[in-house]
Amino acid sequence: MSKHTPGPWKTTHSAMSGYRVSDSTGWGVAVVLKDANDEANAHLIAAAPQMLEALEACAAYWYYKRSPSIPEQSELISLGAEQAQRLIKAAIVAAKGEI
Repeated sequence: MSKHTPGPWKTTHSAMSGYRVSDSTGWGVAVVLKDANDEANAHLIAAAPQMLEALEACAAYWYYKRSPSIPEQSELISLGAEQAQRLIKAAIVAAKGEI
């Protein structure tokens, strides 16, 4: 599978056409055409790299949590849970356009 364009992604508004989602260099990733949900859709698309990072952190946390070789009270599990929670909250905020 090919790699995606790395984040962060951001949205910019155009009164004529809707929203553009770009990477950190300004290169276009997506265009969301003007409609009733264009801003919300653009924010959701722009949050994709953060959502992927949060899902990867959740997967790592569950891997450690379910691993029989790692004690339940391990600092690794605790840190994994904290990181996953922080990344999830950030991704939700970004997806809702609340940044």
